[in-house]
Amino acid sequence: MTHYSDIELEIINISLGVTIKLKRLENNLSQLDLGNMSNTDNTIVGRIERSEHISSWLNIYKVSQELNIEYSSLFILKKEIEILKMIDKCLVIEKRLTKEKQSFYNSLKIRVQNLFIELKSANEKPKNIEL
Repeated sequence: MTHYSDIELEIINISLGVTIKLKRLENNLSQLDLGNMSNTDNTIVGRIERSEHISSWLNIYKVSQELNIEYSSLFILKKEIEILKMIDKCLVIEKRLTKEKQSFYNSLKIRVQNLFIELKSANEKPKNIEL
């Protein structure tokens, strides 16, 4: 079993949200549509997509099932470039791109970049070894 750090878990949570958002946009669905299809709620879909908190596995499963996303693939640590490309694709596909949404996407990209910098820094720190 893979053990992830808190930073890696945050990156996975963001990646999960972006993956769901991208697939929803590619399928031309609103959050309301997806919420109705998955028997959840559009606010739950929005929270998952924005990575606002750790969502329940059941809600993630229901939403991923409706979008034909392999559930387990959502919990794999992706590379920084993959996540940034998905965010860029969302920007291109987004039909109602307001200034707030543009700002959110830009902030999300910066957040991802900073998390990977933090992750690299944490991995470079020498480990204390007790003898």
